[in-house]
Amino acid sequence: MRTFLLILLIIIAVGIGGIIGSEYYTAQPEFCGSCHIMKRYYDSWKTSKHGEENIACVDCHYAPGERGALKAKFKGLGQLFSYLATKETAVRKPPKVSDLSCITSDCHPKKKFLDKKVKFTEKIPYIHKTHVDKTIEGQALHCDTCHQHVRIEKHFEVPKEACYLCHFKNAEFNKDRSKCSLCHEIPTKPLQKQKKEEAKPEEKPITHKSLEEAKVPCWSCHYELVYGKGEIKKEDCLDCHDEPEMLKKADDKKIMHTEHVAEQNANCFDCHMLIQHKETDFLDPVRLDCQGCHPNHHIYQRMLLVGAGRKGVPETPSLMYDVKTTCLGCHRDEILKKGEKLAQGSGKACAACHTEKHEGMADEWKDKTTEELKTAKELEKEALDAIAKAEGNSPKDKLKKAMVMVKEGQESMRIVEYGSGVHNQKYSIMLLDIAMNNFEDAIDLLSD
Repeated sequence: MRTFLLILLIIIAVGIGGIIGSEYYTAQPEFCGSCHIMKRYYDSWKTSKHGEENIACVDCHYAPGERGALKAKFKGLGQLFSYLATKETAVRKPPKVSDLSCITSDCHPKKKFLDKKVKFTEKIPYIHKTHVDKTIEGQALHCDTCHQHVRIEKHFEVPKEACYLCHFKNAEFNKDRSKCSLCHEIPTKPLQKQKKEEAKPEEKPITHKSLEEAKVPCWSCHYELVYGKGEIKKEDCLDCHDEPEMLKKADDKKIMHTEHVAEQNANCFDCHMLIQHKETDFLDPVRLDCQGCHPNHHIYQRMLLVGAGRKGVPETPSLMYDVKTTCLGCHRDEILKKGEKLAQGSGKACAACHTEKHEGMADEWKDKTTEELKTAKELEKEALDAIAKAEGNSPKDKLKKAMVMVKEGQESMRIVEYGSGVHNQKYSIMLLDIAMNNFEDAIDLLSD
């Protein structure tokens, strides 16, 4: 009996020792790194600040007090079965790291690090307090919202791209959360070279500070510093979700951020494309961006091609619009104008698609609308003269009504004048007819 009890005690002791030993061994980072799907992550941890301090994987990936819980044991078993059942070399779903793991008294207690100024880059300091209790689309930020494992060589460090996505997506340049001074200290040194060396006391130097006070827009010099819009590529949803029905939810930002940000099921760049923020050539972006100097470029040509219904004019889209012919379908001739190459439209493009007889069609349309436009302008002048004569002599309500008629006529006429009636001859003639009717009605009203 004594022998049996002794053997039993030895078995129990060995069992307890084995459990304690296995618990200790499996909690070591080296054990985690022995798994084929964790090798890359272990290597990146080893070279990170956490690795240098020998902070074990379980210290972060299990919340305080969670390691000994039954749930944690099943979690570990699940990871073991995943390891045994797959030959993949990467973790498909990112693990969650509780904020509690980060802010424990042994790691980053709030009292010590919230107000501490951290050197984010050589020129940009960072204070965590500015982001505490902030939200993205209504969802609270977590530590790993910023500290993302985006690149394999960076383990739980903040990628600048994460900052750019939050600060620049759907934001106007240098406004609100994209305001430059949130990160950059406004320089006070003079910008003119001649002022730096030989500035006279009475001369006022130009600095970034003085430009800001004068409300000179930053894009006057820093036009193209932000690239990309952080769009979502819906097809990337299928990397994690194999049900095409999930794509229907992709446009619902509230659901997307609740299930991915709040639940910590994905990194930002699992869904969003990158936004870049860097210095580049400062002339070419402005030179090549027509919208910079020509907002709503060729808007009147577009209005003619679309042929939308207007007061007194039915919807009449251009024949070219119906077959989705773009500007380049007709503007095929290259010409030089003021030293610049331009694509010009000609009858040759008509003949190329239709027949040789159509080569003169564009000129016929142009001549017809030019003639009608000339008549409309003459009536416009008569109407404006009638209004000028009626001022002080006709009742105010009648004069106001006549002015509205003239204005409506001018709006219709300007579409044809500035858009070139050749883009939709039928619609142009109807616009000019309704314009002339407006001018004539105004003249008749004031002549009563």
